[in-house]
Order: sequence, then structure tokens, then C-alpha cells
Amino acid sequence: LTHLLEAKDNAYHIIVQRYDADKERLQIDINFVCEGLEHLPVLFGKKLRLPVFASNITSNPHAFDDNTTCGQIFLHALAYQFGVDRPVHAEEKAQLYYAAGIVYDEVSNYVLTNGLQAYSDGVLHPGWEGFYQNRESLQASLANLSTVDKVISPDKKVYVLENAGVFAAILDKLSSHRPPLICTYGQVKIASLVLMDMLVKEDTTIYYSGDFDSEGLRIADKLKQRYGEKLVLWRYDIRDYKKALSNERINDIRLKKMDGLHSPELVALSQQIRSYGCAGYQEAILDNLIGDIQNVHTKGIEV
Repeated sequence: LTHLLEAKDNAYHIIVQRYDADKERLQIDINFVCEGLEHLPVLFGKKLRLPVFASNITSNPHAFDDNTTCGQIFLHALAYQFGVDRPVHAEEKAQLYYAAGIVYDEVSNYVLTNGLQAYSDGVLHPGWEGFYQNRESLQASLANLSTVDKVISPDKKVYVLENAGVFAAILDKLSSHRPPLICTYGQVKIASLVLMDMLVKEDTTIYYSGDFDSEGLRIADKLKQRYGEKLVLWRYDIRDYKKALSNERINDIRLKKMDGLHSPELVALSQQIRSYGCAGYQEAILDNLIGDIQNVHTKGIEV
């Protein structure tokens, strides 16, 4: 409160407007927000759905909804508490809530997996294990992930793919090997991040492959910054880009989005993409991706 009143940012304008309209209600909302911050589920090693958390704090399951003043102030306060900007996009909001132990948008937030095993209360989770033994892919929601203690890849490697079609094509060729795979469906949702966080916690190396365009490189760079040496940029050299090259032009606005890349490999690659001006796609290097996984599982050759 001191910060927003002195700096006139964060939830300042919301609070000023509410003060003018109904200062008694504002006092109640501020008390609820402060109570919520003191009882975040993460502080007690728990995860709670947003309506349950709101009900525990305010007796109203909708008190912290997006369309309420109390919910808007709470989101601002949560961002301040975690030292980040207020989320703009739904995925950023879901990540912030999850960091606080609050599960938001749990059903539509999911990730596609294969060849991974999960544990709950120290024993293999029977649902995950059934898919593993049957060599079938599993679509895990954020709600599913919230019920398991850990997820492992038996060989300490996992191959993360941007495109569902590539994921399916690899399984068509290698399902008998139970390849440990994750598909992020393009933009990386909180479910994908939670799953990768759990795998890295178990000393798993992530091999990430995506498209050769502005959006694809930004996603790869974001993941590389998050996981550091535990993430290997898989098939991101110049030869792979040239093989994946398409005729689709990337306009100047999209090319500009590559300006903020941090990873040296991706910076070098972005210069080539600017030079050619065209995108490249995973599907064109599918045989290389399959060969890499096959070599690891049959010959022990590292990617």
C-alpha cells in the first residue's frame, strides 16, 4: 500500500476510483487482499483452486474473479509480492497464480506427453502408469499435474516438441521404444512449464525443438533462460534451418521480435533467418529428429 500510494502505480488508480465510489467497500477489499497474501497456499506447501482459496479468505468463491475490484487489486498485489509486472495475458496470469499455489484455468491448460511416469504419495500413479505400459500418449491437465508428487523420465531425458504433428509422427515410428516426449502445442502453457519443472527437479535433461521463425526462437530462448544447462537446443544450427527452410516470408515486424534474444546460438541463428527472410518448420527435419531419438535409444549416441 505504501508503494502504490507513493509511486502511484500498481493498483493505485483502481484504489483511488474505489475510494471515491465506496471507501467502506474498499476497506473490506483491502483487508481481504492482505488476508489472502498472508495465507497463500504456497506458504503452506499446498495448491488450491482459485474459487476454493477465495472462499476460504472471503466466504465468497468469486471474490477474486477478474471482473471484481477485489480480484483486480489482489492480482496487482500478488505481482508486487513476487516482484513481477502485473500479468497481461492469461498464460502469464496462470503462471503467477500457480507460483502462489493457486490453480487457475486448470482444465483448458494441458500438455501432451508420452513415455513419462508419475508418482503420488511415493508410489507410481496408476493412471499415468497405464498409459506408459500401453505405450500411449497422455494429455495431462494442470489439475492432473497438481495431484502428483513427481514426474520422471526413466532415461533422464525428455524431447520437447512445438508441433503436435511432429509429436505424432515420431510416435508412429518409435512407439515401441516408449520415447519420452512432450508437446507444447506452440505457445508454452503453464501446464508444460510445471511438467518440465518437475522433470528438471529429477535431474532430467530437456531437448527442445521448435520452428525457425520469430515466435519459435523467442519460445526457445525463454525456455533456455529458465532451465539453463538443463535444456539443450535441439537441432537449432544453421544446417537444420536451411533444411527446414520454406517459402513463407517473415515480415519486418515479426523479424524485429528477435531483437531481444539472449542465447548465443539463437542470436546467431536469428541473423541467418533475417538474411534469408523466410521461416523454417520442424516437419522438414522430422527424419533428423527421429534419427536422433533412435540413436539414443538403440546405440547410446548422445543428441
